[in-house]
Amino acid sequence: MDLPAENEALQAHYRKRLASLDHEQSLVISRRTRHRIFLLFCLAFVLILGLRTSGLASWFALIPLIAGLASVPAYLGLQSELVRIQRLQVFHDTNLARVDGTRTQSGHTGEEFYSPSHLYDRDLNVLGPNSLFGLLATVRTGIGQRGLARILLDPAEPEQVLERQQSVQELAPLTTLREKITLLGPSRFQDVSATIFDSWVEEPAPYFHPAISWVLIAISVTVIGLLLAGLFQRIAWTTVFIGLACAFAVQGIVYLIVRARVLPILRASRVANQMQLFADGVALLDRQDFHSPRLQKLQQAFREPSRALSALRGIQNQFDIVEQLTREYSAILSILFSIGTQAAISISNWKRTHAGSLKQWIVAWAEFEALNALANYAFEHPQDVYPTLLSRKQSGQIHATALGHPLIPRQHCICNDIALDAETRFYLISGSNMAGKSTLLRAIGLNTVLAFAGAPVRATSLSLTPLRIGSSLALTDSLAESKSKFLAEVQRLHAILALSKRSPTLFLIDELFSGTNSHDRAIAAQAVLRDLLRNNAIGALSTHDLALTTLATPENHGINVHMASPNSDDPLAFDFLLKPGINPASNALAIIRMMDIET
Repeated sequence: MDLPAENEALQAHYRKRLASLDHEQSLVISRRTRHRIFLLFCLAFVLILGLRTSGLASWFALIPLIAGLASVPAYLGLQSELVRIQRLQVFHDTNLARVDGTRTQSGHTGEEFYSPSHLYDRDLNVLGPNSLFGLLATVRTGIGQRGLARILLDPAEPEQVLERQQSVQELAPLTTLREKITLLGPSRFQDVSATIFDSWVEEPAPYFHPAISWVLIAISVTVIGLLLAGLFQRIAWTTVFIGLACAFAVQGIVYLIVRARVLPILRASRVANQMQLFADGVALLDRQDFHSPRLQKLQQAFREPSRALSALRGIQNQFDIVEQLTREYSAILSILFSIGTQAAISISNWKRTHAGSLKQWIVAWAEFEALNALANYAFEHPQDVYPTLLSRKQSGQIHATALGHPLIPRQHCICNDIALDAETRFYLISGSNMAGKSTLLRAIGLNTVLAFAGAPVRATSLSLTPLRIGSSLALTDSLAESKSKFLAEVQRLHAILALSKRSPTLFLIDELFSGTNSHDRAIAAQAVLRDLLRNNAIGALSTHDLALTTLATPENHGINVHMASPNSDDPLAFDFLLKPGINPASNALAIIRMMDIET
């Protein structure tokens, strides 16, 4: 199948932006080359004129020296501009690879947010390699990754979902804003886990008596005064050395007193890098003119208290000082003037004042990054539609037209119509191996996840009531937990039944009770289905066992559907389309013959 025109347009958009960046890069490189030549000429003239014995010639050497020094800021600016262009080139190369299908996954798996008790994460491939999270995670920070995971994994109220939709729709066309976000921080290699940031915020800030800072300041002033007095021969150097020895002795005593509290603060270098990125991001967000209620509320979170930005900038300056002290040329200054200790005291005082606000800012930034990632997905999938969220007063239902799996490239994706409501409470899908039953169940589940995240879905239309998802699709034996697949399935089904008692539920079950004999399977399956329907749940379950097809009756408001090959002569010629009725064929023998095994 050919690529849709929208996809070709997206590829053209990113290629055009890359071509523009390449042209911009060549211009900057040309200007930088001219600056280098100019600097070399200035250096040459300084050397030539400076080596002259004539005093007048030596004075003339100041002209190229001043000219060269004056051009250094411009040269450094060009260097920074090249770094900016290179970061944007990487950003758009990644975008293009995602759109043309070369590399659709971001490289982030979100597995650090995995919970063994979650009812659909693993089954629907929400987290992990080749997952929905990996497709969506075009976030800049570890905080943003956690925000995205929460949106995908945690249930939301209908009002919140509608606010998310409005936010995503507003953010989707803002490609320039996404470029600015990718340029946050001093470099693009800053993938700091959100838990590391949380640990730093939660760690109690030690208390330093104000007298300590004043004593250190007095010592620094004394050291400077003694050195200047010695240089200008106001006092003898012997006296200077005695004074310096006394000052450093007092400084050493102070340092020994505060050392245990200072060192942990100075070692938070990874937090320092993240703090600068976070501070730049808050400033960027504050400058935007948003219209959707949720985005305005997130902006407001950073404006209360009003000193948020200045406070963030102040703490970033202290972190910058700490980072500079790790370099050799700064170590002497740090020792002489207790710069590291002073910075640690400032950081600690800042935490004591603003830690509560910082937690609020982190939550707001995490949600903003998550919404922006969903907006990027919406921008790159213009064929997808925003679902219609129906009233919770209606009975549970999902109506979808041309619903497909969002992780399958559109040109290879087979779509199906789905209608689950009060009349048709469940599908019982029979079919052969490789017919697409599990893929269909995951397509229903993942599009429901996207719908309640506030994102567009892979369908031409989708309407649904508020639902919680419970799935049993990918359970396996666990030697570590001494748990068989059958036991794992029983526990999962028990959890889904408990969920259905609390809230409207969508159940998705693959190969119900496949780990037991047919007789027990039929009895257990009937009992589980009875309780799910009693709790007004809707959903779909698949099976190879045609004996279970008797569960789908008009009294149960269930129907039998299948995904068998439409070609009776070739049971492996699947079209992956949903068809009414019970699967009429088996492909097991065809598979065995394909392996050259006689039957």
